[in-house]
Amino acid sequence: MDRRSPRPGLGLAGGFGTGKSHFLGYLAEVGRAQNFVVSRVVVSKETPLSDPARVFEAAVRAATLPDRHDDAITGALTILRQSRDKMASLETAVEQAGDALAPIFSALLFLLQRETLPAGFARQMERFLAGGKIRPADVRQALAAVGGARKFDLKLPTVALLMEQRIQFLTALLHAAGYAGWCLLFDEVELIGRYTPLRRALAYAWLATWLGLEGAHAWPGIVAAYAITDDFVTAVIDERDDRNRLPDRLKLKERHHEARLATVAMAHIAQTVRGHRLRVPGIDELARASLRLSELYREAYDWEPPASDAPERTATRTMRQYIKGWITEWDMLRLTGNVTQTVAEEMTANYAEDESLSTPSEDAADQDQRI
Repeated sequence: MDRRSPRPGLGLAGGFGTGKSHFLGYLAEVGRAQNFVVSRVVVSKETPLSDPARVFEAAVRAATLPDRHDDAITGALTILRQSRDKMASLETAVEQAGDALAPIFSALLFLLQRETLPAGFARQMERFLAGGKIRPADVRQALAAVGGARKFDLKLPTVALLMEQRIQFLTALLHAAGYAGWCLLFDEVELIGRYTPLRRALAYAWLATWLGLEGAHAWPGIVAAYAITDDFVTAVIDERDDRNRLPDRLKLKERHHEARLATVAMAHIAQTVRGHRLRVPGIDELARASLRLSELYREAYDWEPPASDAPERTATRTMRQYIKGWITEWDMLRLTGNVTQTVAEEMTANYAEDESLSTPSEDAADQDQRI
């Protein structure tokens, strides 16, 4: 990936049990193989897509380095402090950013370049870069201990700007440490269908932002993908007339940029459902899966599963249902001697609006986080 011209992210769609999460897991392995730091973020009540601060914090917590088991920020900082060239690369990135980064990031870089840090300050710095708070007085005291007192203006920017600058600084830090970039994988994005209208509109806008879609701010070094249910367009976007109602709601609040981004995101979701839908497994694929699963089962239990006829293929049955059915039938036969047959029923998504699923964090509530 070229950091100077980042590519927009991609989406994949499918019903329950079609393998969306497994496919994201595959993308995670591909990312790590290409030297990306990888974060899998599951959209949930604790991580609402409409709250960028909580999404960022979850992404940092979930971040895994491709070459070590350290915490991502701790590992990257360790690499930087062990190499003058890598530290110089970060310094160049910060200088090139200019006013786009608040002086506190230059202050942290100044401290990183010192041979030793005040006791406990390294951990404070890591928490701050991961989305936590830091007291300017503590930074000032650390600077004074290494001869940098009054060298920087330590006034923090607004909450929204600080979060964006953290992302910019962190991606530059990861790149300077030698990584190809930061891969963000969003799972269960369909949960935004349960948000109240304004929070859902903001979730669409932030999805466009994380993906780097047309009109969104693009963070060099970030590549993103998401998974969503294949009925989301008809059940949510079309059924609730989101394309018309939600941008208008944002425009009434003078949030025209987010209105445009929400429209772009909805178009991307519709395109994903049309063109990137996980297909139902075919007869040959089912036969191969059944054979391989029976081999694994035999190795695990030293018991031979009975030969079975070719699996019956239906238009709605998912690979997960086939696999669970085979294992359950073999378990019952092995343990009880009884021949059983599983019955699969199609699950339908719950898109009922629930205000508690998208409650903004305290910081987001205190300050309007515009994109």
